[in-house]
Amino acid sequence: MSDFEVTGIKDPITHFALFSESDPTTFESVLKEEKWRITMDDEFDSIERNDTWELCDLLDGHNTIGVKWVFKTNLKENGEVDKYKTRLVAKGYC
Repeated sequence: MSDFEVTGIKDPITHFALFSESDPTTFESVLKEEKWRITMDDEFDSIERNDTWELCDLLDGHNTIGVKWVFKTNLKENGEVDKYKTRLVAKGYC
């Protein structure tokens, strides 16, 4: 079962173009592309500028909070790339 269905596209090149570029799913793949490394640097700069968090010693009996990178390609209405967006987010636990 597929998460999506493409209908009405008769040109195979157009169909391929819709799925040729996707957001990275592994950190290793991000490291290979400068555009994503630049967005990661921008995110770190923003975190530092805004004093979002600071590193400190972990108190006894407390657990660390994990983080993960989220990568997203924002597109314009015509399908062209608008910008590459990277966010460092805290992992949520209930």
